[in-house]
Amino acid sequence: MNTSSKRFPSFRGGAALLGLILAACIQGPWDYYPDDSPPFRGAFVSGYVLAGKPLEHICFERVLDIAEERTQAFAWYDSASVTVSGPFSGTSRTVTLTAMPDMPNCFLGDTGLRAERGSEYALTADFKWDSAGHTVVSHVVGRAQVPHEFSIHRTAAAPTFAKTGGIPNNIFDLAFLTTLPPNVRDTLLAEYGDTLGKIRNDSVALRKYILANGAKMQNRLKQLMEGEYFEYHEGDTLYYLNGVLNTLSHYFSADRTPDVQAVLISQRFERTSSRPETRFDSPLGFKPDSGEYYFPGEIRRLLIYPEAKSNKGWSLLDSMGVVNTWFHTQRNRLYFYGMERAYYQYNATATQVQGGGGPEDGDPRIKVKYNVVGGEGFFVGGIPDSFDIYIRTDSLTKSYPLPAAHAFRCRKEGWFDDKDCREYYPVYCREKNWSPADCLPQAYQVCTAPDSADSAAVAMCDTLSAPSLKNAETAKRMATQFCVEKGFPALAACDEARADCLNTPGRNSCKDALWDYCLDRLWKPDQCGAGLASYCHDKPRLSETLCRHADAWCAAHADSPLCK
Repeated sequence: MNTSSKRFPSFRGGAALLGLILAACIQGPWDYYPDDSPPFRGAFVSGYVLAGKPLEHICFERVLDIAEERTQAFAWYDSASVTVSGPFSGTSRTVTLTAMPDMPNCFLGDTGLRAERGSEYALTADFKWDSAGHTVVSHVVGRAQVPHEFSIHRTAAAPTFAKTGGIPNNIFDLAFLTTLPPNVRDTLLAEYGDTLGKIRNDSVALRKYILANGAKMQNRLKQLMEGEYFEYHEGDTLYYLNGVLNTLSHYFSADRTPDVQAVLISQRFERTSSRPETRFDSPLGFKPDSGEYYFPGEIRRLLIYPEAKSNKGWSLLDSMGVVNTWFHTQRNRLYFYGMERAYYQYNATATQVQGGGGPEDGDPRIKVKYNVVGGEGFFVGGIPDSFDIYIRTDSLTKSYPLPAAHAFRCRKEGWFDDKDCREYYPVYCREKNWSPADCLPQAYQVCTAPDSADSAAVAMCDTLSAPSLKNAETAKRMATQFCVEKGFPALAACDEARADCLNTPGRNSCKDALWDYCLDRLWKPDQCGAGLASYCHDKPRLSETLCRHADAWCAAHADSPLCK
């Protein structure tokens, strides 16, 4: 039986929605246990079987101690066998998964074989690995149930002003009042019209009245507008909701069978989009700097809705809210995943997301609900769908282009501070025509390379002898970064960096640059063998998965000072 609804009930702010989500997750006394279980040492699986998709999200990790460092660069196991059995592309079969070349702890199935709706899948995984000097075998099994039906309606609901735009700071403007829905306008006039009418020509009295009652009227307007929604179609362009309506939501509904017990929502936005201001950005009246408006990447997980009933009988999945403040300008693609119950049970007990608060969040009383045997984690089925919305801003809404906010953040924190900024740096410099204010280090790298001069940077090459480069520390950092990225070429400018990184024991600034470079590239380039050796010898051995490869490199380079 399908469950379908196109009702979009009125919510008072987000309180009713949040209360229902939290109530659905509250644990009973049967979920708490007083014993202090010994730490688990074994495999943790995060695996998804998505209808219409090949197997491509089956990942394993050795459960780490608190002081250990996770890495995707190398396999944590000595050997592995991973299979999934079930119907694929019309035929029941057992699919043997292979490790991804760059991320060997994640496994892929045949890209031509697609999982099917309403089907059960069995995972079998065997790992031989080293556990504190002892060879052990982990045998992990699990079952995933893909729901039968799930699809998002091609229409959604949004507050009325998403169609018209424009919530002015002065809501007492008569022109604005004429744009309100008749029932909202009539209610406001009935409650405040007599007083406003009497003092409308007395500017002093009107100003005092607005100062005393403006916030209350703004909240009343929001309260009245919360029930004013219109239906729009996928692909439509809507306005971002500013001002007092900023925190209202768009609502989505789905056709689904009862085996859909939760819906995960994530968002993809455009890298060139802008992030509008929200009511949360300056709660004390102080605007954050522009870098605070940047969000890395282009996909983010938003929230999970469980199947839960209100006291009026409607399901939370009939009216899933996506808060306006999450939207960026341009295209917003919302991904909806109709998931089986085991997925929500894991999330509700393992994390604080929407009423969890599991052991990893500091509450050991809550027993995490896994649906695999022989390890920890989850192996679950789901059905994906998506919905596109295009967002624009009106003249009253300030927004911050992500590229500008990105550059501001990296300029403030340091272009070499993290992977996100390091990878964006050459892109930014090309786009900015090698602006001297930011791009001398990148221009140095381009101009120093004998065979890779960028024509757009040629004009910058002469500036490398300018006074700005006479600062010895700046010049050394530029040279170090260039030499690390180019693999320490046989240039006089790289002699010092080569000695510091490849021939000198102990931590130094060149090794810090080399470790960052190798971490960004999963320790794959040629010079990362030496980088890995120094990483494990000059720092605490935080990852045995990494450091056993460092030990192998040192065994083959016994005379290297990096291994002493």
